[in-house]
Amino acid sequence: MRFGVTMRRCCSTRLSRWRYFSSTKNLLVLLLIVPVHGICMLLCVRDARYFDLLVMWAKTRMLAYFCSLRFWKGASYSPLLLDLPDRRGRRKAQATVRLA
Repeated sequence: MRFGVTMRRCCSTRLSRWRYFSSTKNLLVLLLIVPVHGICMLLCVRDARYFDLLVMWAKTRMLAYFCSLRFWKGASYSPLLLDLPDRRGRRKAQATVRLA
């Protein structure tokens, strides 16, 4: 940890600060780091792995919110396309049955 914030978050904050500074060429942008660092430090006081857990949540649970949570009530990584019935109970495609 550095200045109360994990190294990953400290480096990403520096990187974003320099990106904003190089795009705007305004020295006042560099002063934005103080409140942003303070917020990050307050978040890391309770749990030092806060940002690591946030990234893991985004990779797993947030992906399910956009894909399959409303259908399966959980995260699903199925390669199958969903063909749910409409209001009349009809599906878009005809069901095909293959007999071997």
